[in-house]
Amino acid sequence: MILMEFKRASQVEIDKGICGCVNRTSYGLPCAHELAELIKEGRTIPLDSVHSHWRKLDTVTDNVSSELTISTEIDSILRQFADCDEAGKIALKRKLRELACPATTSMCPPLENVKGKGRPSLKINLSTKRAPSLFEIVESVHDSTSPATACSVKVPKEKKLKYIKCFPHQIREHIVNIVDVKADGHCGYRSIAGLLGMGEDGWGMVRHDLVRELHTFHDEYVQLYGSIDRVAELVYSLSWFDSFAPYDRWMTLPDMGHLIASRYNIVLVHLSIRQCLTYLPLRSVSPTPLHHKLIALGFVEDCHFVQVFLDSTSPIPPIACNWRNYRYQCARGWEIPYVPRIEAFRSSLGTNSNVATQETIDVDET
Repeated sequence: MILMEFKRASQVEIDKGICGCVNRTSYGLPCAHELAELIKEGRTIPLDSVHSHWRKLDTVTDNVSSELTISTEIDSILRQFADCDEAGKIALKRKLRELACPATTSMCPPLENVKGKGRPSLKINLSTKRAPSLFEIVESVHDSTSPATACSVKVPKEKKLKYIKCFPHQIREHIVNIVDVKADGHCGYRSIAGLLGMGEDGWGMVRHDLVRELHTFHDEYVQLYGSIDRVAELVYSLSWFDSFAPYDRWMTLPDMGHLIASRYNIVLVHLSIRQCLTYLPLRSVSPTPLHHKLIALGFVEDCHFVQVFLDSTSPIPPIACNWRNYRYQCARGWEIPYVPRIEAFRSSLGTNSNVATQETIDVDET
């Protein structure tokens, strides 16, 4: 990691804004602008600039022998136990008990007996609803036999999911679930972290991974996004690891779509009432369709991202145009399994839809 930052030092120089300081804030290692200062001053990397975590790691190897023991590990546990406070000692003791006696459990019975949901012995009608009048009985009989009721067609009820109306109605029936995340300016990265199985609190790792993606393939993303300045803007937007991100540090799509798909080797579907797109990895060879991972990210109320779960037969939006323009030749196989689902999406939208299926939108036409 230090070597990669060293290579960036010539470009970043001593500008903290361009640097982003990801190595320093995430790993406790010198970042690019710090290394640039050291190079300028002709100094080596001071040992105290490296976090103690990296200076105390030991490589432990188990030597297989006929007299294999765990005395060293036991001594280490005893030392750790002696250094812990009372709460830490209780927790460590509980873990050791579970390891030594798997048949036991640390779970305790409830202090009070929990009443189950068994059948009540006596059913008492406590309803305050009055009995219908004769007039209401006659009216109900009349309504039940009216031709309008007899010929009525049952209309399927729309799913009662939060934010369901923030997506094109043609795809709502294919949305299995919508999972909300904390609205703190990191919601886009929280949603991606949750969809990838990290838990939404892994948003910081997602930001860091995307910064590394931009640095590793810097020249290629300069071509894709059109300029060095635009790539620098994306690095700036991503390099925020405090709580409550300001507006200029929010996730933006379609900008981040290619980064997410390529970094995690996944198919990313972006859904909103205004724009829907699919992003594929730019550089990797497609595995068999069975091993594809497809996730869906929803943009709702023009300011918030959520996790969206689609059924396996759901239509998906067209692929972002820049994927075809800048993908490696080896990556073309990613598109093939999704052609029928993309055509189904186009057909369901029709020609008069207001939903954009391209990366750039003409504001004059909206």
